[in-house]
Amino acid sequence: MRKKLIGLMSTYDLLEHFTDTEDENILKRHKAMNDGSNYVSKDVFKNRKLNQLWAKAEFAGFTDEELAALKEEFLHHQEKVDEYMSLIADIDAGDTQTHKNSLSDKHENWNMLEQEEESNDVPGKNIDYLTKVNLMRDKHVKLKDGYDHLERLTAQGPNHKEFIEPKVQGLWRIAQEAKFNPDELMSLKEELRHYERRLLKLRHFHTSAALADGKRGKSEDFDNSTAEKNVKKHARIVEKLHLDLETKIMQKHVEL
Repeated sequence: MRKKLIGLMSTYDLLEHFTDTEDENILKRHKAMNDGSNYVSKDVFKNRKLNQLWAKAEFAGFTDEELAALKEEFLHHQEKVDEYMSLIADIDAGDTQTHKNSLSDKHENWNMLEQEEESNDVPGKNIDYLTKVNLMRDKHVKLKDGYDHLERLTAQGPNHKEFIEPKVQGLWRIAQEAKFNPDELMSLKEELRHYERRLLKLRHFHTSAALADGKRGKSEDFDNSTAEKNVKKHARIVEKLHLDLETKIMQKHVEL
């Protein structure tokens, strides 16, 4: 069973995960190709999710004209995100104590807010504030719909892939050959998306730390800096996610 597992890992270039990646000496001698330290940030948009989706679009096989048109769609969505964030800032400056929970996505909090809106005798009720909260909630729904629309457009690219990270692509290929039923595979895909987001975030941390170090113009005690501690903490989270997913997939695969 272990020989089959190692064979699969070798096929999909995942053998590095058999090493003790918590050993800092090993990490320094054998940097993973996609650990994030060699990543050059190409952020086009202010929103991180948009940048991650745009990275998929760039490799989806669109023509220059199609990519330019798609970029306009992305820019329009970024404008909507900016409006939403501006509204949140405006609401935060209002009566956040009375309706603090109304900013939550939880349905029970929305119901509480609606009950208060229906009651005309609530003393000190801030109509303007409640109006803005409702507007924010509406914009949030539209933003989600807009992002889903961009995902569908991106998926139309001839070379579109479910994932852009080679590590995640490898796990997904193995998973599709395993004995997962459709519901299990769909659930696993969401877990892999979460893992990929974490992996991309780790890359961002590496890049931010490198840029900050470059701006200082000198090398400080980076191993003990807050940025490095943040990178190491997130790296441990990413490593655990990978191993958990890897174990789940391989357990199904060896049943073949």
